[in-house]
Amino acid sequence: MKGRKAVIIRYLAVIVVFLVFAGVLVAFFSSREPITYEPPVKPVEVAKPELRMIPAYVETTGYVMAEAMIPVVPFVQGTIESYYASPGKTVEEGDVIAVIDKTPYELQLAQARAQATALDSALERMEPLYQAGAVTQQDYETTKAQKDAADAQLELAELQLSYATVTAPKGGTIIMADSAEGSVASSEMPLAVIADLSRLVVDIPVGEKYYDEVALADRSNLSVEISRADGGVTTSAEILSVSPYVDPTSKTFKVRVLLSEPDDFTVGMFVRARIVYQSSEEWSLPISARLADGSAYAISEDGKTAELIRIDGGIADSSYFSVGDENSGRLFIVKGQNSVISGEPVSVVSGESV
Repeated sequence: MKGRKAVIIRYLAVIVVFLVFAGVLVAFFSSREPITYEPPVKPVEVAKPELRMIPAYVETTGYVMAEAMIPVVPFVQGTIESYYASPGKTVEEGDVIAVIDKTPYELQLAQARAQATALDSALERMEPLYQAGAVTQQDYETTKAQKDAADAQLELAELQLSYATVTAPKGGTIIMADSAEGSVASSEMPLAVIADLSRLVVDIPVGEKYYDEVALADRSNLSVEISRADGGVTTSAEILSVSPYVDPTSKTFKVRVLLSEPDDFTVGMFVRARIVYQSSEEWSLPISARLADGSAYAISEDGKTAELIRIDGGIADSSYFSVGDENSGRLFIVKGQNSVISGEPVSVVSGESV
């Protein structure tokens, strides 16, 4: 019995000690001053907008073409005996591109010539007989019609024989030559394609939302730049034509331009096109200060926090964007803006002072 009382007394002693310790802890923490967490002030760089000329433009892509691409199509069919075309070769108008086997056309010409000669002789013999009344008018006119038909057939045979020698209809550079000696030439397949590489054009597809700014604008106010896809070469271009309608499938209209300096471009090359339809002096900031939604952060009037500024209707190029006249005197965050939120305290560490 005494042992049980001793155990109970020990347990009670432990409980009392624990309660006393807990009370001391409560008293200690309740007497301390509360700690308030203050987030660190984020450093930012700022700048004021400056007046700059900013162009408004539309950018798209296209392919270089020759303004005139002329297929050399044979007018007669046959085996190619000689073939003189090769890609890159420069030709003048009338240069021989290919020679088609002339044998069937020479035989056709000989037959037509013999027929015409025979009828010509028959008509000569019939003429005095007709004048003397020994031949009826019907027989005379029939022979004369046959003679005219033979003459026409002779001219056709001569023309077809001449077509066996295929020549260049225009001067230029051969950009395609897919035939060869021994192959069969026909009007369904051109023997070569000739292009004038001194006049290269690009058909630029422009979105319909720019129709008023481009298609309906005074062309003297438009400027066009064509750049190679690698960005190495750029040339200005002259607008030749603007499509008067919008393609309902692609929702674009076509602008054809002529390259001013075509030497560094060639047919089939993929290029980037920029059509500038407006340029104006605007209060602007570096494009790096612009957020993804087109807005920007400015310093609040008290100079302590970041303030989100919505910018509507501004224009931009690859370097600057406009902020509007109403924001011309504001300080905008140009570095550090991607790590702050509206209303957050900031500290200007460089740039314009508040």
